Amino acid sequence: MIAFRNLALSMWIAFAWLAFATSAAAESPPEPGEIVSPAACSQVDYAPTPIPPGVDPSSVSPNPDGPTLVGMAFFVTELREIDAVRDDYAFRGYVRSTWCDPDRAFDPAEIGTDRRLSFGQAAEREMLGAWSPAGFPVNRIGQMDVTDRELIVHHDGTVENNLNISLRVAADFDLRRFPFDRQRLELAVESFLWPEDDLVIVADPQATGFANDFSIPEWRIERVGTRIESSSALRSTEAFSRIVLEIDVVREWGFYVWKIMLPLVVIVALSWSIFWMSDERVAGRSRITATGVLTIVAYQFVVGEDLPRIAYLTLLDKVMILSFMLLAVTVVESLIVSRYQDDDMPRAVRIDRVSRVLFPGAYVLLMVLLLVTSGR
Repeated sequence: MIAFRNLALSMWIAFAWLAFATSAAAESPPEPGEIVSPAACSQVDYAPTPIPPGVDPSSVSPNPDGPTLVGMAFFVTELREIDAVRDDYAFRGYVRSTWCDPDRAFDPAEIGTDRRLSFGQAAEREMLGAWSPAGFPVNRIGQMDVTDRELIVHHDGTVENNLNISLRVAADFDLRRFPFDRQRLELAVESFLWPEDDLVIVADPQATGFANDFSIPEWRIERVGTRIESSSALRSTEAFSRIVLEIDVVREWGFYVWKIMLPLVVIVALSWSIFWMSDERVAGRSRITATGVLTIVAYQFVVGEDLPRIAYLTLLDKVMILSFMLLAVTVVESLIVSRYQDDDMPRAVRIDRVSRVLFPGAYVLLMVLLLVTSGR
């Protein structure tokens, strides 16, 4: 029963990676049994490393002539709780690391298979007895949970370490164009032990992507990719090779447009009805404008609960301030009209007529200007 479960788990993980590779890769899918990672033994040329007696094999690099290449790929299965207030998000997916270790090569004829599989704790024990990249997520928050682990050792010495992980990751949100913003969520991985002189990470783009069968409330995934960079750490004077998973997400802005911005525009437009009330005293005209001002203040409290206390203004903040200021100017216009109501009524009517065109035109023009320039 246990063997059947391990076999099913192996087939399921392999199918998940293969399904993405065949649907998203720009090149033709790999042949059965072919390792396409740039760090596989078929792509590099390492000589077997003699290990002196008494030396821990896990401390000996597979490449005696230079840094060992480690290919890394990410497959995103779920993103949750993208939180701009706490500047983090919840990640769940597969991380694959591939490298060549000639000392692990074996003769397929001797064991009857061209690869050895191990799962869970057995995979952990086998990893402890040999060299490994010792990678860790740099921007992790709290504990990382490893749900599934699969270790595959191919006959030529190629090692594949597949992990199904879930963790919270720190993010850096740019909310200047909120709610029409795009965000880049990053997951950075580097080795904890091996600097760039001993280990260089390379991207495995054919196995990097995301599942299409899940959705994120309020967000839509636009792109998943990776970049390689060199980083310096306080724990060492040497630089470390780092791979950064980039997940570009776009906010679904419908809620904010239909539930906040559109009612806001309607409230401001209704305040312009006073321009057709030239014979109404300032008290009656001001009541209409005051209602709009109080509504905008209430909206600011509602929207502010979902945003961090940032030092800059978002696009929605600017729209609210513009609406607030226009309502304030409307009050000033009412005061000016009331001044002429008793002595020069035709002039008061002319001011209202001009305002019927001036205020809507200025509001539309400034709104378009904000949409075009904000956050650029």
